[in-house]
Amino acid sequence: MSRPVLPPRRSVPAPPPAPESSIEVPTPTGIAARIASLQLDQIARNPVERPQSKRASTIEKAPPPPPPPRKSQPPAIPSRAERDPNLARLLSRPPPPPPVPKSQPPPPPPVVSKDQPPPLPARSVSTPSLPPRRLPPRLPTPPPEPEYDPEPEYEEPEYEEPEVEYAEEAHSDEGYHSQQESCIKCWDFSAVDAHAAQFPRHTVSTVAQLAYDLTAPFESETEKARAIFYWLHCNIAYDCDSFFSGNISGSTADSTLRSGLAVCDGYAGLFTSLAEHAGLQAHKVTGHGKGFGYAALPPGTPCPPESSNHAWNCVLMDGEWRLIDSCWGAGALMGSSYTKRFAPVWFISTPAEFGKRHFPTDRSYQLIADEDGGPVSWEQYILEPEGPMVYGDFDTQNFLRDLLQPATAEIRSGGWVTFHIFKQCEHMSREVQDNYVYFINAPDDTKTTLLVNAEGGWSANIYMPRGLKGDVSLNFVTSFDNRDAKGLDPQTWKGSLGRKAMAWQGLAKWRMV
Repeated sequence: MSRPVLPPRRSVPAPPPAPESSIEVPTPTGIAARIASLQLDQIARNPVERPQSKRASTIEKAPPPPPPPRKSQPPAIPSRAERDPNLARLLSRPPPPPPVPKSQPPPPPPVVSKDQPPPLPARSVSTPSLPPRRLPPRLPTPPPEPEYDPEPEYEEPEYEEPEVEYAEEAHSDEGYHSQQESCIKCWDFSAVDAHAAQFPRHTVSTVAQLAYDLTAPFESETEKARAIFYWLHCNIAYDCDSFFSGNISGSTADSTLRSGLAVCDGYAGLFTSLAEHAGLQAHKVTGHGKGFGYAALPPGTPCPPESSNHAWNCVLMDGEWRLIDSCWGAGALMGSSYTKRFAPVWFISTPAEFGKRHFPTDRSYQLIADEDGGPVSWEQYILEPEGPMVYGDFDTQNFLRDLLQPATAEIRSGGWVTFHIFKQCEHMSREVQDNYVYFINAPDDTKTTLLVNAEGGWSANIYMPRGLKGDVSLNFVTSFDNRDAKGLDPQTWKGSLGRKAMAWQGLAKWRMV
């Protein structure tokens, strides 16, 4: 059913004001009355004349209602510290100190009279970061032990001191930074050693003056320590008479400097004094050393009580604690006499390598990291099986003792034996032109060349017939056809055996059983 069409609505005048009476006006009813009431209300609110349309839908809509009153301020968001109690505890800690800038190189010494030594450079106030292992406080210097072990015994010809020409410009800033980027085993100390050799002991007046003269040109703590290490090699000799007579008396840094003689305790004491005058942190360490007269215990031997017969140093060098032995680095006892021979291996060894032949009374001075096996016990150290005999040239040719294979002194016959040697550092060259020919000499005089392997060293697999007995030696060719054999091709050497004049030196030796 369709809705009826309504006629146009007429204008309706505004209603008169309501009379002041209590008579209720009836509320209009019906659709038309409701529409009229809405229109009247609209006109009453807005009396402006508007054109009328045919449809009631054209009436202007009422204005939007006023906005609601503003709500109260929202609650404050809690801070991160209030939400996380652990963070509040962490934030309450005091901040770390600001980094200390790198200390400047020491100023040149002022001009003073000959009788008055120049003042020492001020100690740096910066403290390098220490390794995770805690180092104990400095220990008081103990009285000298009844016997001190001076030196590992080497069986080799006397070492000739190389002549090094000192270049004054060698210690440039560019060279210093390149040295810092390399490991200590690759560090070129030739300029440092040449500088240290310029101060003979008889020209030195005091320990303080010597410390300044040795270390003033160098900024690196490693170079300062190396200068002291090399000077001890050049100027202090081992006191053989006192050692073999058992008449070892206490010494001081001044008495060692005056006499030029010392056992291991004197070397370590003078090194400590020179290092401290130069602004280095150094400690003297006492313990056991596998040096002169040492022989490995046979298998099954009960563990002997711990003993002490040696002394060395622990030094902080450019943020890293290192162990050095200036006594073993200066020379060696050959029978009953002392031979001056520089052994830098006791300056560059890692704590794990150093600990193979040194056992400190205070275990804190082992400094062996967990990744290297951690600290060792006295039983592990003293009952370690006997290794092959290692000659001094093994160190001078920069080979690493810890990776020498076979690692035991005896080799069983009747099977294949693998020999390995490695340089002290992976950065060292293995090129033919930079090395010698290395070979194994079996008891039957068979010579087998070691060739470069994939692991970064030299190897050889050799069959040892059953019943073969005698010495097996590792050697390197020193001269070939009356020339230095460095850079000689192994195949050329092998094809020239018995045809060309040649000579070789021993590096290590085993027993075939």
